[in-house]
Amino acid sequence: MNQATEIIHSLTTIQERSAMLRHGGEVIIDGVNLAEMHCIDQIGTISHANVTRVANEMQMTRGAISKISKKLLHKGLIESYQRPENNKEIYFRLTENGQQIYDEHKKCHAKAIQEKLSLLEPYSEYEQSIILHFLNDINHLHISKQEE
Repeated sequence: MNQATEIIHSLTTIQERSAMLRHGGEVIIDGVNLAEMHCIDQIGTISHANVTRVANEMQMTRGAISKISKKLLHKGLIESYQRPENNKEIYFRLTENGQQIYDEHKKCHAKAIQEKLSLLEPYSEYEQSIILHFLNDINHLHISKQEE
């Protein structure tokens, strides 16, 4: 990943955390709120997604992800399954409707990334390294505050 892409990734992480705190319950698209949208994104991205894996990726508790996944199951956006070699673990996959929301979310992210990359063009590599260092510090501060 080049420096500009790392900056965009770091900035997006900050924005998503902030948005989930402010707008976690607001409907974003098709009756899905932001937390549910990000859960759909993780289920669509992670191979054999389960509560623990999604919780780790979203830096949320397993209880919170369990609650969100139950809502998504009820809305018909994900379905649960078990693998033959492990009957105890519950996994999730997207339904057709869930896949449509996942695809729309990816399109929105791609557009936002392109817009942010164009903003970084006038900055030198050195300036971008300072920006990246600052954003990484913000992200690490947020993580350490959650662990307290």
